[in-house]
Amino acid sequence: MQAFRLVSYTLLALILIGCRNDSSDSQDNASSKESTALLANVDTSTEIPAACGDGGLALDDVVAVTGEHDVHEEADLSSPKMRNEKASEILGRDHYHVIDNSTTVRRLCVQNDWTEVQIQTPDWLTHVKGWVPSAVLREIERHDGGGRIYVEDDFLWDEETSQFKQQIIATVNKISVENQHCSQLDTASIAKSSSRSTTDDPVFFVTCGSGADVFNVWFRPTDAEGGEAFTARVPLEKNAAADACELAAKQAAIHPSTVSFSRIWDLAYVPHVSGRARVVSSFTAKNALNLELKYRIDCLFDGPTLIETNIIESM
Repeated sequence: MQAFRLVSYTLLALILIGCRNDSSDSQDNASSKESTALLANVDTSTEIPAACGDGGLALDDVVAVTGEHDVHEEADLSSPKMRNEKASEILGRDHYHVIDNSTTVRRLCVQNDWTEVQIQTPDWLTHVKGWVPSAVLREIERHDGGGRIYVEDDFLWDEETSQFKQQIIATVNKISVENQHCSQLDTASIAKSSSRSTTDDPVFFVTCGSGADVFNVWFRPTDAEGGEAFTARVPLEKNAAADACELAAKQAAIHPSTVSFSRIWDLAYVPHVSGRARVVSSFTAKNALNLELKYRIDCLFDGPTLIETNIIESM
């Protein structure tokens, strides 16, 4: 009998707990329904821009620029222009910040005919904020992969580049897609190469990257139709570069067999995103009088190719 009562009490307790849980879930559901004024099938979003200024919106997106324009302290053409303090100090007269086709800006606050912006590229001007007419800003076109599609208004054309507008635009877009280090490139840098061009074979270049990782990519207008692939080159790895630099030292020595190349203490290896690599080290070698002398050697590689060697005697 006592065992029967114990089982009965246990079942009763479980039933009460279940009821409480059901009641709690019902209360939570009711509370959830009461906390919103929207229908159940309405999706809410966290991407609605915040309000700013006098009836404006903080879009916080990055856009392009059409034309060249001053940046003002306030949303008014009569407002003072943003002074470029560094340039003014260096040149000894007033210079002001401007934005142009090669610039991108972040829209901080869009108000009627004016927008507060912060420069995004070039990256050394990201501290600059000010107001510009909203009409000079335009959306950036992007392909399915999210990368930028460059258009005619993104460039600063001159007499030499204007002759090949469509080919240059197509090739620059090809470079930005094929070279992983060219997702950011400077459209204002595009120019004809005086050292690589001939009368019948014009060669142009564009600068990719930012900061210490900038490098030039050369191209021909015909590359737009297929031509060269612009896949990023891989720098020669450290051991192979050191081997090639040691060989260059031996080739420069009167007695190659006496060359002792430092591969540990004095060896420095610096790869670059452009596909170049630099090896700097030291070596000793004996002269015609059998005296041992010490030298510094600097080897520059472009991909797997040694393109420059400098040697100087250590003092």
